[in-house]
Amino acid sequence: MDYTPQRAFKLVDEVSERVRLAEGVGDDGRLQAKPMRRAIESVKLFHTFCRTARVGSIIAVATSAVRDAANRAAFLDQVRREVGLDLRVLSGEEEAFYGYLGAVNSLPFANGCVVDIGGGSAQLTLVRDRTMEQTISAPAGVVRFSERYIHSDPISSSDYQALEAAADTVLDLAPWLAAAPGDTLAAIGGTARNIAHMHQKARAYPLDHAHSYAMSGDDLTGVVERLRKLSQREREQVPGLNRDRADVILSGAVLLQQVMRRGRFQQMLVGGAGLREGLFYEHFLSDQPRPLFEDIRAFSVQNLAYQYNYEPEHVAKVRELSLALFDQLSALHGYGASERELLGHAAIIHDIGVAVSYYDHHKHSAYLVLNSELQGFSHREKIILALLTRFHRKGEASLGPYGSILATDDGTRVARLSALLRIAEYLERSKGQVVQRLDVRVRAEGVLVEVVASGDASVEIWDANRRSGLFRKAFGIPI
Repeated sequence: MDYTPQRAFKLVDEVSERVRLAEGVGDDGRLQAKPMRRAIESVKLFHTFCRTARVGSIIAVATSAVRDAANRAAFLDQVRREVGLDLRVLSGEEEAFYGYLGAVNSLPFANGCVVDIGGGSAQLTLVRDRTMEQTISAPAGVVRFSERYIHSDPISSSDYQALEAAADTVLDLAPWLAAAPGDTLAAIGGTARNIAHMHQKARAYPLDHAHSYAMSGDDLTGVVERLRKLSQREREQVPGLNRDRADVILSGAVLLQQVMRRGRFQQMLVGGAGLREGLFYEHFLSDQPRPLFEDIRAFSVQNLAYQYNYEPEHVAKVRELSLALFDQLSALHGYGASERELLGHAAIIHDIGVAVSYYDHHKHSAYLVLNSELQGFSHREKIILALLTRFHRKGEASLGPYGSILATDDGTRVARLSALLRIAEYLERSKGQVVQRLDVRVRAEGVLVEVVASGDASVEIWDANRRSGLFRKAFGIPI
């Protein structure tokens, strides 16, 4: 992670390896030799990578498989001797806390529960007003559950019932789950992401992003029912499912299903950020009383703009003018706070495509927005932001291939907001911030905008008039 403390950050590289350290753990609770060796070799590899890449700071932690192991001390000592790293072993509550930080700092989520399913354990955390209130950590990871309860392929009815019963027993440890606030289960970890990708492939979803993907309880049950009918070899061929997870995905899916049912959640919101990101957020926000972004959406937009060398004075003026038009034309468009917020965010990042090339930079901006790590937005909102940047300069606003994700009236919404952003952009054509104020009046024959300027605004007025066609088409009235 490349970052400037408290200001901006960017993921620049990652490496990963599934070692399944909890594999084969028996009644004696001891880690087995082969998984231990796989883990140590992976830690060696990662340490070498970080050293070669000149990483300045390494945060090395171990979770449930090491925490619960009877031979934990021997494993930690072996890592220390062979690699030279001291692993910090997280408690169950700490593991849940960092997963919670990853979720609430990256998802449009404030109330409900966070569930994080790993190989050895699962963490369930109650969240109210973005604050962690209750948590449990249980030995209910996908590797442990699969080894313990699945003895048939495809799974038999008796094994499936045992798996469901085991999941319910784990959830009995969280009596508060049934009264959880909100209607959202935030699901982080590889199991949830793979389920999201499977569901997306099955419905020909036009975005290939698992983060912030929403699924209903029926959606999740449909995935579970599909998986339970397939053998492991057949699951390996399922589009969207990582082959390495084909043998353990069902146990994780069943646990998610039972959490959804017990908490009576309306949607499962899949998160791409989890424990690793939570550890980073604690480091990045170390100057704050608690490591939470006050406004994750605003920070994420500014973070994206910062990465692409934006012009702060220019985009601030475009934002100011866009919102002035929005506010003074409220009777004409009838939109509210959510549209105003999206318009303001789009103004900040409308020009980031210039970092690729000035030519067609509106298209480059849209691509960067759509494929960036913008946090705190739904898929629908992210697409709207991308479309606003796409049409801020020219072109007839359209939804492209994303109509299935957007609301029925989003075509009109995108066209009208794009029109406002376009007028504002050309009223800041020279990037000199000469336009100080707009006085807008709606008349029968059209919209009149009186420009109050600190200097010569002839270029701005000339170009704004030239680019007013989208406004006329979107609002049915000239400007």
